[in-house]
Amino acid sequence: MHYYTAGGAVRDLLLGLESRDLDLLFDGTEAEFIQANPGARKVRELPCSIYLLDGREYTPLRGGSLATDMLRRDFTCNALALAEDGRIFAHPQTFGDLRERVIRPASPSALADDPVRIFRAARLYATLPGFSPHPECLAAMSDAAVSVREVAAEQVGRETAKACAAGKPGNFLRLLAETGRLSPWFAELEGAAGIPAGPPKYHDTSVLEHTARVMDKTALLCRGEPEEVRVPAVWSALCHDLGKTSTPGDILPHHYEHERRGEEAAGLLADRLRLSVRMREAGVKAARLHMKAGVHPTLRVGTRVDLLLEAHAAGLLRPLFLLAQADSGRAGLLAAAERDLAVILAVRLPPARQNLGAASGIHLRQLRCAALAEASPRLRPEHLFPGSAASHPQSVKKQRAKIAPLVEEES
Repeated sequence: MHYYTAGGAVRDLLLGLESRDLDLLFDGTEAEFIQANPGARKVRELPCSIYLLDGREYTPLRGGSLATDMLRRDFTCNALALAEDGRIFAHPQTFGDLRERVIRPASPSALADDPVRIFRAARLYATLPGFSPHPECLAAMSDAAVSVREVAAEQVGRETAKACAAGKPGNFLRLLAETGRLSPWFAELEGAAGIPAGPPKYHDTSVLEHTARVMDKTALLCRGEPEEVRVPAVWSALCHDLGKTSTPGDILPHHYEHERRGEEAAGLLADRLRLSVRMREAGVKAARLHMKAGVHPTLRVGTRVDLLLEAHAAGLLRPLFLLAQADSGRAGLLAAAERDLAVILAVRLPPARQNLGAASGIHLRQLRCAALAEASPRLRPEHLFPGSAASHPQSVKKQRAKIAPLVEEES
């Protein structure tokens, strides 16, 4: 029995890219594989068998030969197999398509055979630098006879999460929109290409293209970030303006209260794709909080404290503020948020104020507001204390007088 490394791992090796995919093939029967590897466990039956062995997945050759297997692959760029002796076997069009940097189905029926490949094509467009979909790919993706309604939600969710980890994740949405494949899985974005992102003074494109651009900018800011930050940050970018797609037509190009509408839409989308609780929360909070996060340094102190603590408690401070930085174009938002968070987390209740139930929480918040105000001397008075205004200095003095005893007591 011979074993082969196949698919994306070989493609990335030839392109000089880092790869995480490891697709292993064996050329014997399944019974022979089990006999040779008694520790192997079958984890999937259809559309092809998959065995798990020592943390790796093994698949028998489709059609019983390498040549047939290559023709039954999803795309020509993935139709590669590396033998143990170093020989490479490939689809007849693979090397030409790698040179031309195109994404082409490995056969005319490739996408009809497994419609999840429609979303994989969009993910490859987001992942492979310089690649573009071949006209045959566009035609196959647009084919109305190929339905994606029966694709498992988890499969679409996995392809989406992988796209969020890619270098140009906006291309995932762009290609699905171009080929009419946003519905039903991304129904919230259906028609987004025809909705202005906002008044011309601030936006020059549609909601769909604005979302794709912010996804790309977020991915760029996330270079060097671990995947547990990068993926929810880019997913947050996908979700942040979902509320704009349901804006009443009579108020366009404005999108008043789109944060509230977007919060519900982001939750529905994450549930439909069966995403993790953390991903769901990242999208929901991004839709509701991205506008505040985008102007964080100018917010009133109490609002800043509440915003930072909510994001921190969810473990989503970095994803939220990386998105906000990409969306607003304001550099340094994340650094400012992390500095402010360090200030408020350093505050401790004095013993006399502890164990008083809700009153302890109120006292702690007041102390945190005072500490953040003290650490932000350049802010104007109306930003320091909720309810005050620069034109009412007496109000500012009263607020400071209320907090001063708490600060002294803590000291």
